[in-house]
Amino acid sequence: MNPRVEALVDRLRAIELTERQRRILVYAGYPLFALFVALLAFYWSVPRERVKDRLETALSADVTSGQPLAIGMDVEIGDLSLRLFTGLGFKATDIVLRTRPLTPGEKPARYIIDDVRVRLGLFSTIFGRPSYSFLAHALSGSVEGRVSGNNDESKAEVEIRKLVLNGVPGIQQSFGGLPVDGTVSGKLDVSVPKNLLANANGTIDVDIDDVAVGDGKAKLTVPNDPFLAAGVTFPRVKLGKLAGQIIMEKGRARFEGVRVHSADADATLDGYVELHDPIGMSQIHAYLKFRPSEALVKREATVELMTNALAGTAKRSDGYLGMQMTGPLSAMFFLPSKDPPFGVTTRSEPGATATPPPPVTAPAPTQFVPPPNNPSPPPPEPAPLATGNSAVPPPPSGAAAGSSGTAGPSGASPQPAIPQPGGTEIAAPPPSNGPPIAAPPTVRALRGEPQPEPPQQPARPE
Repeated sequence: MNPRVEALVDRLRAIELTERQRRILVYAGYPLFALFVALLAFYWSVPRERVKDRLETALSADVTSGQPLAIGMDVEIGDLSLRLFTGLGFKATDIVLRTRPLTPGEKPARYIIDDVRVRLGLFSTIFGRPSYSFLAHALSGSVEGRVSGNNDESKAEVEIRKLVLNGVPGIQQSFGGLPVDGTVSGKLDVSVPKNLLANANGTIDVDIDDVAVGDGKAKLTVPNDPFLAAGVTFPRVKLGKLAGQIIMEKGRARFEGVRVHSADADATLDGYVELHDPIGMSQIHAYLKFRPSEALVKREATVELMTNALAGTAKRSDGYLGMQMTGPLSAMFFLPSKDPPFGVTTRSEPGATATPPPPVTAPAPTQFVPPPNNPSPPPPEPAPLATGNSAVPPPPSGAAAGSSGTAGPSGASPQPAIPQPGGTEIAAPPPSNGPPIAAPPTVRALRGEPQPEPPQQPARPE
């Protein structure tokens, strides 16, 4: 026997217990021993392969399925082992994650996680709010956090420590095919009411050290630009440190203070993301501004060529090159533009020479000119009726007054006078150039005078 084990046994035998202590030890020892044997039997009898398959299915489920472990990617677990004595949970190694492209022909991105340790909270599970704490090692860094939730709300607290981005395919696809280098650290504190990303609230703090884009071999491809659609070999550009924050309010993730500054270039990112389930269908509305330094333009002919090619469509008055980023996160749409997308505002950067907009002159108020108040001409007075032995004919317009037989200016033959009883005659009306106007059937007297009855004309002898 091992000398250390013999020494331990001797020490246990040397312990002197009272009768009461021995009785308590016997009553408590047998149940504890039975529990130990049960746990040991459970540990060896659990079908690990079946548990691994069930776990892969739960993790690979769609995020809209209601599965609390769903991440919306295809998951493969290399090895799975259970943990009982250090806390109920499991440890998985050699995990492979693959994205699900939404556009045809796009290749899925592949991520490898070295190992993950997950522990289940017993008391929170008993009270109807399951919680999990995890620790993962991947990309030469670590991710640690805690996730809890039920059907009403889910919460997540995650801390990222020094993840190396070199060669991550998903990030390379997001930057137009250019590789991105850097070391990521950050914190996430998010709550999701009703388990819908459209209701998410929280913050994400991001710090990336030693950011660099391009390697001098990969090509920058922008499908919507006639010059960059075929791809241009992009040199390695060092951007320095990137720091910023993402604030989520009711499903809208807003970029705050995302900016980089280095000797090679300056860049800023403004805008927001409308969160939807699954996360790849979230719509981004962002505006990326990039300004290479004069030293970089002189050193790299490709940057100078690209700057000249984009001058007409993307060169802003402050010296930056603008790029609109819209569409779903899984297939972002890049468009060179001097102006940001609708709903996105940009902030002026220090050192930028922005041209102030021309002053807007308010139009002079229009004065209202009333129309001239010209009185309407009075109506013509009717000709007086003949009374007594004489009749006064109305003066003809533009014609010589005379007796019957005198021709008017139009050359029309005059009308004969109408004989009346008593030897009086009523002169005929003057001729007119237009069509004849019928006389009114009755003529009312003016000024309220009674109208005399017209004398009846005797019949003429045949």
